[in-house]
Amino acid sequence: MDAPASSGTATALQRCPACRDKVVVERDTEVVVHNAILRIDRPSGRVTAKCRRCKAWVEVPLKFVG
Repeated sequence: MDAPASSGTATALQRCPACRDKVVVERDTEVVVHNAILRIDRPSGRVTAKCRRCKAWVEVPLKFVG
């Protein structure tokens, strides 16, 4: 489901390398990850999201601190 046009136009788009589905949409004021399943590697803080279509793990522009 895409956000309404009032939230701004997409400035960058990150797609799943396996199926080319949209995973991350970066706008001027927000970053939308089109999935709620995230995996965090605690030692490195690296965050990946599961593609909603093919279930592949895709690195997203987030860093876990904690």
